[in-house]
Amino acid sequence: MSNPSSPSYPPDDQSTGRRASMADALQRALRTLRGGGAAPGGGLSPDALNDLARSAGLTEPGQLADLSRLLDASSGGVGLNGAGVPQQIVFALHDAECALPAEAVQGVERLTDVTPVPNTLSWVLGVVQLRGAIFSVVDLRGFLGLPSAPLTPRSRLLLVTAREMAMGLLVDGVTEMRSLDDLAAPTYDLPMPAWAAPYADRAVSVEGRTVVVLDPERLLYADKMHRYRADFG
Repeated sequence: MSNPSSPSYPPDDQSTGRRASMADALQRALRTLRGGGAAPGGGLSPDALNDLARSAGLTEPGQLADLSRLLDASSGGVGLNGAGVPQQIVFALHDAECALPAEAVQGVERLTDVTPVPNTLSWVLGVVQLRGAIFSVVDLRGFLGLPSAPLTPRSRLLLVTAREMAMGLLVDGVTEMRSLDDLAAPTYDLPMPAWAAPYADRAVSVEGRTVVVLDPERLLYADKMHRYRADFG
């Protein structure tokens, strides 16, 4: 929605105008954001990034990723930390830790107001409207064949995109946003859960813990993900 008081830009300068407007909003939000929010690996935690986006009035789909990129660009490059290394969202799932590239995660939300969809498999929780868009909601535990678990205050919905597809993935909790590539150990040296292997890019060692880095395209475009109807079998 346009704002009559916002500056206008010629078509060729629209992207520059958007970046300038976001930079202005970011500066305003940074002045009003309270209480740290730094993740252990540096940068902002996912919840703090969401708070910052809301303070800046950046609530449209994709704007959280734009804000993350803007923050990263101010410290070394698009989608990178200050050392030029991509960032990942680290989250808990069953008895493991997993991660997805931060650039593929459009938001981290609490799960509310899910509308069930009839005749779907149990791991399809329904659809939800967030930030002006409709997302299918998938229980990532159920999709991967892991034991079910009740929702807790730590449960989070990751709004994940890959190419033209977007989906909400329910996870047990989000712990941090940090760089993992600079900590990477060879995958063959680390245990890889069988349930993660078809969708994993690699496994890395983080302070003595194994974190499985998932590939968003393998997840969202998996054949199983699109065979969600209960009558397919």
